[in-house]
Amino acid sequence: MRNKVESGEWRVENCANKKAAFFNSQLSTLNFQLLTLILILLSITLFASPVNDKIQEAAYILSIDADTAKAQQMFRQSLDLPDASMSEKLKAHLYLAKIAEAKSDTFNAIEHYVFLKNNSQNVSLAYIAANKEKILGAKKESVKMASGKKIFEQRKNDSITFQKETRLSNCEMEGELYLAQHIVYKCPDNSLRLISKKNGSETWSIPFADKPAKVFLIFDGIFLYSESSLYFYSLSNGLNPPIWRISTLEVQDIKDIGDKIYVLDISGNISLLNKNSRELVSTAKSDGDFFFKPGVGLIGTYQKNGGISVFDTLLNKLWNYQIDGKIDTVIAELDSVFFYLQNGNAEILYTKHYRKLTSPVGNNVDSLLAFESGNAFAWYNIAMRENSDSAWKRAVIYGSRERDLSPLIFAKYAEKLGAKWVKYLPVSSKISYPKMFGDANSLFVYDDGSQSLLKFSLETGSADGEIQLPKDRKYTLSDDYPPWLILNSGYWLSLFSLKEQTNSSFEMPGVPFSFLRSQDFIYVGLWNGFVLKYSTLASLKGSRKVSSAPVFLSRGERGVYSLSQGKIALLSPEMKVDKEFNLELSGAAYDFKSKNGLFAVVLEDGGVQIFSESESFKQLGAFSAHSPIISIELPEIDGKIYALIGEANQNLSLYEIPSGTHVWTFKSKGSAAMKPVLHGSRIWLDQDGSIVSIDINSGKVVKKYAIFGSGASISIHGNTLYCATPEKLLYAFPL
Repeated sequence: MRNKVESGEWRVENCANKKAAFFNSQLSTLNFQLLTLILILLSITLFASPVNDKIQEAAYILSIDADTAKAQQMFRQSLDLPDASMSEKLKAHLYLAKIAEAKSDTFNAIEHYVFLKNNSQNVSLAYIAANKEKILGAKKESVKMASGKKIFEQRKNDSITFQKETRLSNCEMEGELYLAQHIVYKCPDNSLRLISKKNGSETWSIPFADKPAKVFLIFDGIFLYSESSLYFYSLSNGLNPPIWRISTLEVQDIKDIGDKIYVLDISGNISLLNKNSRELVSTAKSDGDFFFKPGVGLIGTYQKNGGISVFDTLLNKLWNYQIDGKIDTVIAELDSVFFYLQNGNAEILYTKHYRKLTSPVGNNVDSLLAFESGNAFAWYNIAMRENSDSAWKRAVIYGSRERDLSPLIFAKYAEKLGAKWVKYLPVSSKISYPKMFGDANSLFVYDDGSQSLLKFSLETGSADGEIQLPKDRKYTLSDDYPPWLILNSGYWLSLFSLKEQTNSSFEMPGVPFSFLRSQDFIYVGLWNGFVLKYSTLASLKGSRKVSSAPVFLSRGERGVYSLSQGKIALLSPEMKVDKEFNLELSGAAYDFKSKNGLFAVVLEDGGVQIFSESESFKQLGAFSAHSPIISIELPEIDGKIYALIGEANQNLSLYEIPSGTHVWTFKSKGSAAMKPVLHGSRIWLDQDGSIVSIDINSGKVVKKYAIFGSGASISIHGNTLYCATPEKLLYAFPL
């Protein structure tokens, strides 16, 4: 292993098998690390003294035979001497910290670094000690030792000498601003409060626009992300006002190196900025979720699923790497990076000379996996040989990062499933339920994180570009009526044209609660009881206050109806109330649907009441589900109207209306939104690891397609079913 590192190779080793070798390598590099850090102390004058003599003797013993036990004893004895000066204590604590690190004694290492951080007058030493405390603190909480897989429990931070006051009881501790020795809290009143570690007093308060907000602390300042903006507050100007502000997508992580900062947003874009001037130096695209520091001259990103990318400091891409497993915690050392995995294992990545190990000659699976535990080609060979779901999942997920290899892997995987094709879905990292819709020519997947639409060919699945949605605010896709989309951001509404890729935004007198689209108009029901009518050109055509509570909207045989506070109102084209009917509801309404003159009002307790439009909204029937209802559709089968109910307990049930006669119940499992898609006499629903087709007459499963993961959205166009999953895969199955 030593020869491999010295030859400039990258290597991932299993921690359980290499524990002893790692410990020895740590001890062998101890002198070099100490020499590097001890140079900082040269500015501290040390005169001859018994304490200093003992420190020098211990350092000499350490340099000759690495007798850490004897040296450690002498360093501790020097600290106990009554005439030990602060400069001598700093030097002894520095040695003891590095010895503890070499022995993986995380707790003692933190104690020594805390002493250095709190007592050193040298800014560089305090900075290094603070960073070490932060890194080792994360390791202390999360590291899983390979020998016994023991998880260290978090200890209370003894450096905080004050008690948390009542006024901070609901605040969230973000961490410590080391140079100022203040604890930073994020509080529910939309403010950051900085509390002195010395006396517990509040020194600064920084307000922010709205929740959610993200806080990133560095040695000499604070980065705050809020309301689509990133702010930099520096101690150099007293944290007020912010040095600068930039507009950006949600920030995932920030890494500062000298006068430069690297900003990773939720879409995977990395921006390299000058920290003081905010000048953009360089950009790059990554599939990572967080930063890590591989070594001097490098910046890295990693995914939770084990994907690693490394760039130089100007964001030129150097290489990818793949670990087989989900990453829990990353700890960087001087010449290595520890990846602690969720399964309890760990892998070490040696980065001493900053270049990747040359791939082994040939396609031997064992050698490929020894070289890279998540090697896509190796897992593809295993999948072809064993045809197991586990191997195929690894081959597909890991293969998506390899452009040359992924077409082969995805084609074989689609063939195995009986799919037309399977494609990688490059959506943001936090997406849990990809919304999907289509028009006559294309399929669109909505990426909430990057506020964009990914466009794909319906026939081949080939990527057809990305449509950028408006980013002046944090919009969400409320409804899609191609070629129009309805985007909402609080009091603001935006109508977006897919055809022209333009939008019209306007402010409303309230927050939207429901939407209804006709051929030429869009109706919006507000939380405050108003109903607004807009043309597709975003021109307000009328408004009406129908109640003082949220308004549901639905279309009947005679026009548009509103429902609020137990009253149904028929709205004229001029937005006047033509007729109004009082309903005798047995509870608060949750949803409002209509079909062929029958109106179904869903109640919050799981009840459904059926009313007749032609009979002045006389109640014709009712039924109750076994749990709260989260979706309802009103399909027509052989001239009869039915209610298809998705329940919170994962049951999918069919009732005949208006009588409310129960027809069948399908016990679902693992459906993300319980939103079935009807196609002819079939109902399609996502399940845990599959898409199933249910016969609408019997409630029995008649077809099943296997997919990876759960939480898939479904869209049907022509004779093809499309399925988008949080595993970042897009499937096309023939019907």
